[in-house]
Amino acid sequence: MDLPALTSQTVALYRQLLSEPRSRVADAAAALGLTEEAARALVDELSTLGLVRTAPDDEQRLVAVNPAVAVAQTLFPEERDLRKRQQELARARAELEELEQFYTEHRKQCRGAAAIEILPGLDAVRSMLRQLADSCVEEVLTSQPGGGRATPVLEEAIGRDEEMLRRGVRIRTLYQHTARYDPPTAAYVERVTRLGAEVRTLSDGFARMIVFDRRVGVVSLHDEPYGAVLVHDASLLDFMLTSFERAWVEAAPYPTSYSQREVQALSAEIRKDIVQLLVAGLDDRAISRRLGMALRTCQRHISTIMEGLGARSRLQAGYLIAQQGLLEESRRPQDPPTADVPG
Repeated sequence: MDLPALTSQTVALYRQLLSEPRSRVADAAAALGLTEEAARALVDELSTLGLVRTAPDDEQRLVAVNPAVAVAQTLFPEERDLRKRQQELARARAELEELEQFYTEHRKQCRGAAAIEILPGLDAVRSMLRQLADSCVEEVLTSQPGGGRATPVLEEAIGRDEEMLRRGVRIRTLYQHTARYDPPTAAYVERVTRLGAEVRTLSDGFARMIVFDRRVGVVSLHDEPYGAVLVHDASLLDFMLTSFERAWVEAAPYPTSYSQREVQALSAEIRKDIVQLLVAGLDDRAISRRLGMALRTCQRHISTIMEGLGARSRLQAGYLIAQQGLLEESRRPQDPPTADVPG
């Protein structure tokens, strides 16, 4: 049961009923300068707390009740139920913690065979991220391709990340260049960087993942947008860490303000990446997804590129790009990440 809080008006009504016993609602309203509707609402609140009742011989008249009696009648049952609920929760916690010991021991025994663990849905993913964040003590590495992040995702992440940063956990995050122009993402970056987080952006070429303390990783679950895979295997983790570090070196710091020159340089870099993907044969939608930008924005860039080349078709654009050496100019030396594999 929800118990209302005492306000100055409910206290004033209670005192009025003490000074004028057996008052009607209309009488109390007039004495306090209230409407009958407002006074009746206050009477309902006092009644919920057990502080007022109707007279035995006249239901229209009100009588104030001793607060000690109200405590016994109203609060004691609530406190009894609360104690019972607390005992049930304590018992359930103890039982679950006992099961957790079995689970941890089983995972240690099966670690060689269970290098990964499937998190099938959004609730499972959120719960696991919360657990990993709470137990993290040194570092979190995050790469989030796809442009700006959704506002609900950022709202969920900000509390978790700020808590870790205040505990001294180092956080490094990679976004795509297009995330720089997303206001919710920019606001999130401004908050976490004030607490020491490091954020950089890269055009393309990195996967979505999170690694906690270099001991456990989280990656997307194939064909399941709301699921994830928990990675325990040392070799897979080493591959993920190597991939992240190589991308981190190539990335540029996420700025909190921009000069016109920086905007132009970034736009030119994005267009170079579009040139590469055009020659690779990707369509507009695939390019926009790859670079984390809106489809219409991508199409505007493509239109500008084709107009600059004087091309009437993608086939002609590909020929002119190769003829003018634009593809070679846009390429940057970047070896794909590798991992040592026993021969």
